[in-house]
Amino acid sequence: MNLGNSSWTEVRETPPGVALLPVGSTEQHGSHAPLSTDTLVAERVAEEAGNRRQDTAVLPAVPVGVSEEHRGFDGTLYVSPSTFRSYVAEVLGSAPADRVVVVNGHGGNVDALHELCARLTRDEEAPFATYWTWWRAVDLGEAEMGHAGRVETSVLLHLAPELVDRESAVEGVESWGRYAETAPLAYDSDEFTENGVVGDPTEATADEGERLYNDAVDSLVRLVERLAD
Repeated sequence: MNLGNSSWTEVRETPPGVALLPVGSTEQHGSHAPLSTDTLVAERVAEEAGNRRQDTAVLPAVPVGVSEEHRGFDGTLYVSPSTFRSYVAEVLGSAPADRVVVVNGHGGNVDALHELCARLTRDEEAPFATYWTWWRAVDLGEAEMGHAGRVETSVLLHLAPELVDRESAVEGVESWGRYAETAPLAYDSDEFTENGVVGDPTEATADEGERLYNDAVDSLVRLVERLAD
């Protein structure tokens, strides 16, 4: 069930057992990929999982997340972790199900979601809540997750090739951040990557993206089945 496309009477007549809330970001993904990348992938994975489970409601996506680390690149939007937690918590609290999964597409949201879902689940009046991050649930093979690199660009080439400008795709730095003795020396992405890319998007393929996407959907469906049981 796509909640936004349903009427209130449809929700009352077929109340869902599990709700999925896609969350992502609006942030730079190099010069070749859209700012909506993280939200787009989370939303599409949630929608397909919801199509496979008729007792599942897919809520409207949250398109702005904890992305201040990308503030040096034009177009990036972000909120503070506390604002993000509060907003997501209130959305989940109003969801028409007592079990909810936050379907996450952005690494910067993970810490806030862990804290939030733990707090909600300890509250007897709140729904049981957990979070699921798509790239942690799939076999990346020889690829590294990176940022706007091979993995994300491959998934985009499968889901929305019209949004990828392959001619603008250029290799970025090899790894995220800059460290000394395991201590971070840079917190914003423009301090260690000039083009915003971590990895090599020129290696991306639609075939690899299709495999990653299908693996992610399968994993999310298994999680929903576990919660439904």
